[in-house]
Amino acid sequence: MILESIQRDAFAREAGLVLNDGEISQRGLADLIRVPLSRWGLSRRSSVLRHARDHLDVAGLRDNASELLTKVLGQLMRLGECAEIRIGHQRYIAPAPPRWIQTGEGSAALLSVATIPEGIEELRSDDSGNDIVRRIQVQTDTDLATLRMAGVRQASLDEWLVPHGYLDHGRRRAGRLIRSDELSLSRFWELLVSAAGKHGLHLDDDAQIRAVVREPGGYFGKYNSDTCEGRWSEVAPDGVWCAYRRGYGPRHWLPIIVVVDGCRRRAMDLYDGDEWRWALIARGRNTGMEERVERREDRIGTSFPAPDQLVTAMDILGPRRGAWSWEVSPVAPDPWAVLR
Repeated sequence: MILESIQRDAFAREAGLVLNDGEISQRGLADLIRVPLSRWGLSRRSSVLRHARDHLDVAGLRDNASELLTKVLGQLMRLGECAEIRIGHQRYIAPAPPRWIQTGEGSAALLSVATIPEGIEELRSDDSGNDIVRRIQVQTDTDLATLRMAGVRQASLDEWLVPHGYLDHGRRRAGRLIRSDELSLSRFWELLVSAAGKHGLHLDDDAQIRAVVREPGGYFGKYNSDTCEGRWSEVAPDGVWCAYRRGYGPRHWLPIIVVVDGCRRRAMDLYDGDEWRWALIARGRNTGMEERVERREDRIGTSFPAPDQLVTAMDILGPRRGAWSWEVSPVAPDPWAVLR
């Protein structure tokens, strides 16, 4: 037996945990999570993370990568490669059935914690370290047969998007189960407006809000910047708007729906930022002032912050090339077109 010593930084590079510039690779962290799940199946969340952190310890990266590791696990769950379940008071991670989704001519995204089946070519770019989606080549009947034999079934992006993310928020608002075909995106806005009318609370004159009142397109801006910018305004005309109100500190803002009627303002807190982003899209659909999505030959970009589910759908189609921009195949499916 021959023993060989290896430096921590060399181990980190060989294990794919860091990129050439020394930045921690999110793709490497995702693979640290996939490996135990593919071997163990249903596993305690703490055990999966401990396995990954043990490797980060060896690489000398635990202090720098621990928080990012948890974020990457959340991304894998949003992709549908695995899911979190509770058994008693314990949180477990369960691998999901493996699937592949066509993203272009001869290219696909593999959504699975298992290794890529032997005989299937992986498609990787030089800057894929932060693209945790595994992209594969699917061109021939042999490729299709190989995937079927490995138990990886084909799914469409339309199928992956069902149920649409706003339905969970709609069920919470309605207080009952809602079928996927029962609540359209436009109707979701009406549900929020109705709830705001019933449960919204009066805002004092000195309450600070920032509402998205300007037309879709152009620079969006940030609700928590030092001064109003982009589409935000501290003065909202009559109507119902997606807004944020200042909370208990200069950087504490809460997502709301605000109803403005002359000098009177009523506000309803939203569950989280994701419900707010769905509300923004739903308002555009309902009022005819649709939020803008720009599709070029090899790019899809938004002019607004998208909900988590739609961001993940775009991640499936191609790597990010900006905060709200993705590189995609010219024939990639359009996740925005299937929203009801």
